[in-house]
Amino acid sequence: MQNNNITIRQTRLQGHEGLWQITIENGRFSRIEPQEAASLPQGEVLDAEGGLAIPPFVEPHIHLDTTQTAGEPSWNQSGTLFEGIERWAERKAMLTHEDVKARAMQTLKWQMANGIQYVRTHVDVSDPTLTALKAMLEVKQEVAPVGRPANCRLSARRYSVLS
Repeated sequence: MQNNNITIRQTRLQGHEGLWQITIENGRFSRIEPQEAASLPQGEVLDAEGGLAIPPFVEPHIHLDTTQTAGEPSWNQSGTLFEGIERWAERKAMLTHEDVKARAMQTLKWQMANGIQYVRTHVDVSDPTLTALKAMLEVKQEVAPVGRPANCRLSARRYSVLS
């Protein structure tokens, strides 16, 4: 996110009458208020000219612990699930906490840059040391949203931003 502080004025919200003002501070929605009652914007202002602000995209199924591993240590030449499982068993032996975390964080950055805000991930827990699970729990803590601001009229689950 290039600018973490911006006010979006004159926007419409799905399911709500009238125009609204959305304030984003430090990469998170801090206020969503009716335009006629909105506070004066500070900093960068975007006039939505009555355009519709929509909720972010959702990634309902991804395996963040396995992202960016294709071809390591070898490719799934047949393209079958069975060979894929064999390739993953080889790659899993090479996993480190730092490796899993770095790949997951990079993938999340790419997703956020493309409008994905909510991610549901699966994690391989067949490793007796739970390397991937431990790394993903750290990732979760680092990227988890802080929740709904007290003065936010709409659900933060629909309109908050991960930074």
